[in-house]
Amino acid sequence: MDTLVRSVLVLLTIGVALSISPDAALAYGGPGSVISGIGTLLAAIAAVLAALFGFVWFPLKRLYAKLTDDPTEEEEVA
Repeated sequence: MDTLVRSVLVLLTIGVALSISPDAALAYGGPGSVISGIGTLLAAIAAVLAALFGFVWFPLKRLYAKLTDDPTEEEEVA
């Protein structure tokens, strides 16, 4: 019984591994589609970098402005 369960598990594991392994893509990627794909990838990278820049730079800029606030400027206005 133990041998039967073990062989079923081995066959099931092999079947799952073969079913999720990628197959060869038998398709032609023309120059236009490849350039579009590269442009999309570069745009996605630029969007991530811009988002990181926005989340990091502007709070640091606000903190720097708060820390270096010049008190003499307020006295001159008043």
